[in-house]
Amino acid sequence: MITEQLLVLIAQNDIKDDIVDTLIELEFLSGFSLGNICGFSREHSHFNIKEQVEGYREFYKFEIMHPVDHQDVLLEALSAVCKHNPCRYWITPIIHTGTLC
Repeated sequence: MITEQLLVLIAQNDIKDDIVDTLIELEFLSGFSLGNICGFSREHSHFNIKEQVEGYREFYKFEIMHPVDHQDVLLEALSAVCKHNPCRYWITPIIHTGTLC
């Protein structure tokens, strides 16, 4: 039975700090990962001039491992932050996890 899953959230740069603050407050999370990514799209009309020339838009990618039974609470908390800046996300099951020593 799968008990943990991974939520991947792609967010615009201007709400990164709000998302970090929200995630830190959730006691059921032991932590999360955050990194810069370059997002490529066929819909360049949403890009500013600099992004159109470069061909990509900069985003932050959050990886949040969480218990399956806390999915709704996590999504609700993130929804409040992403209300005015929509964030793309997906959730995948974690089949196995551990620490290599």
